[in-house]
Amino acid sequence: MSTNVASALTGPAPTTKQDAEERAATQRAADGELFEQLQTDGFEGPLFDMFKDRLWLYGWKVLRAWMRDGTIIERCRERRIYFPAPYTEVEEMMRRDDVRQEIAIGCLGRAVPHFLAHSIEEWEPDGGRSLNTFFLHLALHFYRDAYRQWAGGHRHRMRELLGPDRVPFYDLEWEEWVQVPVTGPEHQTVLQETLDTILAGASIEERAVCKAMLATDATQEEIAQQLGTTRKSVERRLSKVRMRARKLAAAGIIVTPSVSSAVTR
Repeated sequence: MSTNVASALTGPAPTTKQDAEERAATQRAADGELFEQLQTDGFEGPLFDMFKDRLWLYGWKVLRAWMRDGTIIERCRERRIYFPAPYTEVEEMMRRDDVRQEIAIGCLGRAVPHFLAHSIEEWEPDGGRSLNTFFLHLALHFYRDAYRQWAGGHRHRMRELLGPDRVPFYDLEWEEWVQVPVTGPEHQTVLQETLDTILAGASIEERAVCKAMLATDATQEEIAQQLGTTRKSVERRLSKVRMRARKLAAAGIIVTPSVSSAVTR
């Protein structure tokens, strides 16, 4: 294996003498030699297996980094890859490494085989992109599918706590049918009306947390275990609800609710 091919598999070593543009040019040149060797081998064999490992490692590092800092949604939109991503789910993804791992595995498990089977031969050494960036552009399309799969399970868990007294409603933000509370005579107490007003603009996660807290008198830790999240996440949701309640009370829309203090545990 030549030095250039080896560097293509590992990436050029960073030095203080090379700027980003020079390193990118070096990587593209090494990729060109690697690509030529892969073609000669018929895109199979030990070198091809090493290249597959490189794609997994690169995608694993970059996707998880972008999920951790919350920029991955913007990266997708830059490439015209659109899907609903409520801020509550983005926060969950940014905070929880297990969520990032689940989505990254779901993405790369499909993206890497597809790229190697159908797209790698479309790469052009003089096209201005390294093999890594060429691959990542494709991987983000599979990221959308992996995110949707995780989000579907997450939203289902949230809705399990919202109870059966619901009617179908089409949510434009998430582009899907959801269940919303049924208003009936049994709900016409001052407390229930106040709570409905507070939660009218709440996220599904905030409603699920409050539902569990008020219905079961559970602690934040118990609610976190029930929802498959963390205590800090539960605390953050409750904090947003309390802040909304204080604003509504200050505006004279509601009477200062005792339920606001009931969710401080």
